[in-house]
Amino acid sequence: MEKRAFSTASREEVNIDLLVSEGAIPTDMYGVVLISTACGTINSNGLPYQPLNPDGSENEEYGSPLINGDGFILKFDLNTAGKVNLQTGLLKPPCYFADLATSTQTSPNNPYKDLAFKNTGLARLSMKLGSRNEINTAITPVKFKKDNEHRLLATFDAGRPFEFDPSTLKLITAIGENKIWHSGLPPLIDQPLAMILTTAHPVFDPDTDELFTVNFTKDNKLLLSATHIFDVFYNHDEQWIMTELKKIIAAVEHKSTEDKYNAFYTFFKHTNLYKKIEGSSIIDRISKWFKHLWNEFYYKYISNVNAVMLLRWKGEKQLKEWTIVDEAGKPIPISYNMHQIGFSKDYIVLCDTNFKFTLDVMFNFPFQKEPIIDEFIRKLLGGAMNDYSMLYLIKRSDLTDDATQIKATSTRLPVETVHFSVNYQNPNNEITIHTAHNCSACPAEWIRSYDKLKVNPNEPIDSQKLGLIAVGEMDIGKIGRCVIDAKTGTLIEPQTKFLYLTGEENGVISKAHTWGVGLYTYKDMISAEKNVDHITHIYWQSYGLNSGLLTDYIYNLYESDKRSRVFSADQMVEYTKKGALFVIQCIDTDSLTSVDYYTFAKDQVMWSLQFVPKNKTNPNIPDSKNGYILTTVITGVPYNEHELTYQCEVWIFDANELNKGPVCKLNHPQMSFGFTIHSAWVPETKFVSKPDYVLNVKEDYDFMIQKVKDAAIKTRIQQLFDTEVYPHFPS
Repeated sequence: MEKRAFSTASREEVNIDLLVSEGAIPTDMYGVVLISTACGTINSNGLPYQPLNPDGSENEEYGSPLINGDGFILKFDLNTAGKVNLQTGLLKPPCYFADLATSTQTSPNNPYKDLAFKNTGLARLSMKLGSRNEINTAITPVKFKKDNEHRLLATFDAGRPFEFDPSTLKLITAIGENKIWHSGLPPLIDQPLAMILTTAHPVFDPDTDELFTVNFTKDNKLLLSATHIFDVFYNHDEQWIMTELKKIIAAVEHKSTEDKYNAFYTFFKHTNLYKKIEGSSIIDRISKWFKHLWNEFYYKYISNVNAVMLLRWKGEKQLKEWTIVDEAGKPIPISYNMHQIGFSKDYIVLCDTNFKFTLDVMFNFPFQKEPIIDEFIRKLLGGAMNDYSMLYLIKRSDLTDDATQIKATSTRLPVETVHFSVNYQNPNNEITIHTAHNCSACPAEWIRSYDKLKVNPNEPIDSQKLGLIAVGEMDIGKIGRCVIDAKTGTLIEPQTKFLYLTGEENGVISKAHTWGVGLYTYKDMISAEKNVDHITHIYWQSYGLNSGLLTDYIYNLYESDKRSRVFSADQMVEYTKKGALFVIQCIDTDSLTSVDYYTFAKDQVMWSLQFVPKNKTNPNIPDSKNGYILTTVITGVPYNEHELTYQCEVWIFDANELNKGPVCKLNHPQMSFGFTIHSAWVPETKFVSKPDYVLNVKEDYDFMIQKVKDAAIKTRIQQLFDTEVYPHFPS
């Protein structure tokens, strides 16, 4: 038996029939399940990120968050009785080929080495080209009334969505031209691959034939300081930057956080000043000084502003945009991101979600070879998230073609929220939202090599856990049902409820619980053909408590007793010592109670879950439970007396009888994923016709290249795209 690491994932594209290891494949399920994952970079050729490169040199990507990687689709076809076929595909947008051509690992002698990308945290950046759109997070099915087949969008929080072919898993086109999307970075950062801050969950309404998404920008101190950081990296040798930062760290090691921040900020700002006014003549110095002043004016006064744009797409090249403001007509500031949005019959629901896909985690891992610097930067730029979430409710009747600015009604949820779903019906203007709450937790943080464990500080970090996100929890998670008066934005009592379950019995956590509430599914979730008027049963994942994942860093971020919390920091340490295993459970949304559950064993990790309907109606069970739950699982099995090897599996549960365990387990030597994220179900995946909104890739990106101000860099970028990118996208 070959030893397989926990996060092993292959980028090999396969088309295989899975093998049954236990039970039997149900013959009454149908459809196709598609699951997103990230699968390493063009350098790593999969996962895990190895400590050394093939030539023996240190790997700069080692320890990167696993979620920072190219999008990879797993497609499970269930439409042949007695078979589960797996087809996989690597998604390759234009920036993929720019990454490939500039890499010193894949092309050691390429002439574009200074344009190369690197993992800097949750983002993969090139200081001169911009940000990779990795389209690795979720899948949105779309079926316009003019279509005979389902269309599929691959999505990402920091890039516009791309449509891909359901049959071949090859990309078709980006949605919306580059010129209509607003960059998340200030205008002076003129990279052609803009970082687009959007949602990973655009929503499609099959009743009205509309897809809604968002595009937002920010203006705050963190973003401003980050622009100086980018500028220093743009103009200076990386080794020199590391040397100077080590000097700063030594000088401020015992000073206050404010002093450390000021020293850090001053270095990046004044380094720019020195570089900009340095010159060989007095005329050159004066010229550069005025240029510096002009740039500083732009940084301060013409940087991005706080703005939220709602976009509507109806299957055309152009998207309709509205600027969304609050009740007073003021711009809406987004603290974190807008990972999830939702809709009902009469309202669009936006959310400032507590998923920290922001610059402090996108750019706090630039020196993987220098853990002292990276730890310093993380502590300096990182921070705890709020213990509440803001919703913004938009009347759909206000979204007219001639309108440009729309007022939203604000609602404050008293707990942190990342994911939610909305009942389509909103009687009496009451919106019902089903919510997931990761309380005093940080889903976007990941395990670093220099981390220290809170429970067992003398134990080293398990190298197999490096890069895992959603590390540790500092309070118990909750499942919510929030009912909102859309006219006033107030929560309606007593309909609004929050459920938490410790799962504790006789001092042991052995029952259904909500420690680490994760992903969820229900029948017809994100269906492109049918809205769900009233969601009655939801299947939830809880990932439990693990002493090997709670770090000092997370503990220190979220230990405050001023946070809204159920359990104190000290109590959380004790619960973490007890540990809690992965659980899948069914929640009745009307009573907000757990009605069925299954607990996974130790060394079994359940990642994604997707409801799959049966092809026959059973009148003896609720329609919302008439199906199966397909899950992706990584199972540890003994390799020798002291070590485990891990295998990828698919488990299928009867949605009405979770407690009986999986009815079928499947695997295959060529099925290889390190983790999986969001999923979708469609009845079939046919080859789709070429839509009339397909963009001309050369025209789309040439527009962005022309905005680059440095003439020499612009010429080289144009050459790169002409020779290495555009040939992959013939007109």
